[in-house]
Amino acid sequence: MNITNDKVTEYINRYYNPLDNEMKCFREKSEEDCIPIILKETESFLKVMLNMKRPARILEIGTAVGYSAIFFARLLPEATILTMDRHPKLIPVACENFAAWEEGRRIEFRTGEAIETLDELIRDMESDPEAFEYFDFVFIDAGKSHYKEFFERAERLSKKDALFICDNILMKAYLVDDRAYDPGRRHRTSVKRMQEFIDYIYEREDLDATLMSDGDGLLMIRHND
Repeated sequence: MNITNDKVTEYINRYYNPLDNEMKCFREKSEEDCIPIILKETESFLKVMLNMKRPARILEIGTAVGYSAIFFARLLPEATILTMDRHPKLIPVACENFAAWEEGRRIEFRTGEAIETLDELIRDMESDPEAFEYFDFVFIDAGKSHYKEFFERAERLSKKDALFICDNILMKAYLVDDRAYDPGRRHRTSVKRMQEFIDYIYEREDLDATLMSDGDGLLMIRHND
């Protein structure tokens, strides 16, 4: 389900401008293979935001085939990216893509459960806080039931002025439209936990946040002090 009018999305995507021809081909191949990569509207938004923020150290939770990580690295030639994923069928594809692209040299790919990987990073940080490379941009696009756990851990690993963007936050409108609910119990749990995460973010007085209908929904977060 498209969370906005299909004609509006079609109109917006008429102005989509790929970063370059290589990324255009990468997107087309991923879409042909039905790989869930960032939507065109989301990519366009991220392009503007990242050019403004110019982060040096990016944390991505949810790699898929590596499209967004390579997009980040290609857009920001000075940045380094740490990305993670647990999907057994996608990990080999992502590894192959990172090896094939020159930008892959600036991408560290960790495999396994994201929460476990984040906990490993926290242990690294706590063992030597002065040497740890803190993140100044975090992109969350993984298991929808765990956004709160992802954010809380990523927050500890990030600089005070870091920018956090959570993708697919409206979950194809399941979050707001009862008629769109999948009858499966697991999906209902994901919807419930995503709503709890959004409420948690907006209840925190030390955070500024904005919820947007861009793509499949984005939540942008930053500390306000």
